[in-house]
Amino acid sequence: MEGCPCCVSDTDKEKIHSKLLSDLDGDDLSRYAFKAMTTWGDTNDFKHYLPKIFELLATTDFIVDVFVVIGKLNDGQWKIWTEKEQAGIKIFLFSWWSDLIKTKLYFDKEAFIEINSLTQNIERLPDLWTINFHDNSFANYVELVNDYYYDLTNKRKDFKELNQSEANKLINWIKINSTKLEEGYFYFEDKNKELAERTSTALYIFERTV
Repeated sequence: MEGCPCCVSDTDKEKIHSKLLSDLDGDDLSRYAFKAMTTWGDTNDFKHYLPKIFELLATTDFIVDVFVVIGKLNDGQWKIWTEKEQAGIKIFLFSWWSDLIKTKLYFDKEAFIEINSLTQNIERLPDLWTINFHDNSFANYVELVNDYYYDLTNKRKDFKELNQSEANKLINWIKINSTKLEEGYFYFEDKNKELAERTSTALYIFERTV
């Protein structure tokens, strides 16, 4: 796999060829994930490594930002790949989001924005977000309201990537699920006082934001 000699060292090359694909880790692939197709390898090479990159993105603290990996798909013109390949990418992204919203300790706005940008399916992402008091989905909903509800309904600086129609759909989803805030407050009042306080703040913001 050819690479720009100024950007890709022999050590970089050795890392990704020293093991089976299934055994490569974040340290082995992080450099390639940054350089893929721009200064290292072509689209077919990227397709070879993409499943492992996706696995690392979803299951480890992969140091490569989500927007970099997603951006590489656009660099590789993934929308002209075979239907099977495109479907596989969408299946991964939606499955990853569904898991992410339940397990991540904070609302991953970057992942939301990038997955929506790639799939152009703003309805699907909230639909996969089932709010439950027994995983992190509720806490992430609270964080979305606390940190971004005012922004969504006003200047939309944090969600500037969304058009007005997309923003409205996310706002409507937040409103539909707003009853969870009061339920969650009473549920966590004696179980998790910090989350109960954040929930109370989210309820205040929701009720007073026009």
